Amino acid sequence: MTTRAGQTGRGWRVAVSGLGLVTIAAYGVAYYSYGVLIDPIRTHTGWSSPALGAIFSGVLVIGGAGGLAGGRLVDRVGTRPAFLLAGTVGAGAVAASSYQHGLLGFGVLYAVGCGVIAALGFYHVTQPAAIRASGGAPDRAVVWLTILGAFASPIFLPLTAALVTAIGWRDTIRVLAAIAAAVFLPMAVAERTGARPAHASQHADGAAGALRGAWRVPGFRRWVLASLISGAAVDVILVYQVPVMIAAGLPIGAAASIGGLRGFAQLGGRVPLSPVLRRLGARQTIVVSLAVGAVGVLLLLASGHVVPAIVYSILAGASIGAMYTLQGIYTNDLVGDANLSLLMGAQAAVFAVGGAAGPVVAGVLFAATNSYVPVVLLTAAGLLVAAAIMSTSALRPRRSSGSLVSPAEPVAEPAPAVGEPLG
Repeated sequence: MTTRAGQTGRGWRVAVSGLGLVTIAAYGVAYYSYGVLIDPIRTHTGWSSPALGAIFSGVLVIGGAGGLAGGRLVDRVGTRPAFLLAGTVGAGAVAASSYQHGLLGFGVLYAVGCGVIAALGFYHVTQPAAIRASGGAPDRAVVWLTILGAFASPIFLPLTAALVTAIGWRDTIRVLAAIAAAVFLPMAVAERTGARPAHASQHADGAAGALRGAWRVPGFRRWVLASLISGAAVDVILVYQVPVMIAAGLPIGAAASIGGLRGFAQLGGRVPLSPVLRRLGARQTIVVSLAVGAVGVLLLLASGHVVPAIVYSILAGASIGAMYTLQGIYTNDLVGDANLSLLMGAQAAVFAVGGAAGPVVAGVLFAATNSYVPVVLLTAAGLLVAAAIMSTSALRPRRSSGSLVSPAEPVAEPAPAVGEPLG
């Protein structure tokens, strides 16, 4: 298998499916599994909850900061070295952490290992690789990739729980590390062309130059601002959805189950994206997805009843699922694929900054008012503000697949996405 740019026919599906396995393994090992591991680790070791929480914060920080370097690496030399590093350094550090009996040693190795896997295997790497493998069907490739990626949580949450029950948390971490190595290393071998942009040699500007060039694109600046705001709103949803439903009157079991439905509902925002993109284009689809998310969040105010809570979960899940998919599609529309991994890494870092700030602001607001109503209203307002920002955003046309036009050229609306539906 190869991810050679310009594949024709349906050959891109094979390449993108391989990248989907990378995405599932990366998010499953480096992101979702820790939520299952943290209680068994605390129970067995006596390490404090804040300390164990700080380890996951370290994963996010290393993954976010490393994503810029990882994105630049992929843009310049392709995915092969990225996948090799993730499968050796990343998986090796995760495995080594399981042998540590001190909190510091465990925390450093686990955070570094998962952070490296995140930096080299999350969507800012696999979405650009899928676009370059798409053979002229970038939107379909990203939609297919993110449909596959949506299975990371349904696979790794129960898998990690079953492993912990059967063999304990230390051996579970070793198995997860082995899974990461078993996925990343064969993909590194399979990527004969490294999913490198065909015109990469023509765009060897430094990372700072690439970021400055993108910043001069008006649509990109608005996209960054909308990402900051929507990132804050999304993480407030993820952190507070269950407490809000409990406060509204649902039992904890029902609230947790409906909150879990939101994750599965992300597929509802991804499966129908191809025809929607053909009709609306990426920017307007982002606007619609943000507005749908705002409507869903407002339904949390009535989530003491099961039906509004379920409708919230479906709408919010579809909105979030679509937004993660559209990140790569719209960024590619704006700036081309020459520096796409770097710029997606930067955009994801901004999204993460908003995500880190959102729950803090929501917590302060709840403490001041002793009510989740202002939290819900502010979150919905944030999504609507992000939608308004994107509704006035404009796409600057590109001369070629990988280069931006000069600032003097006129701004044009994005053309509707082309491509056939998935099937």
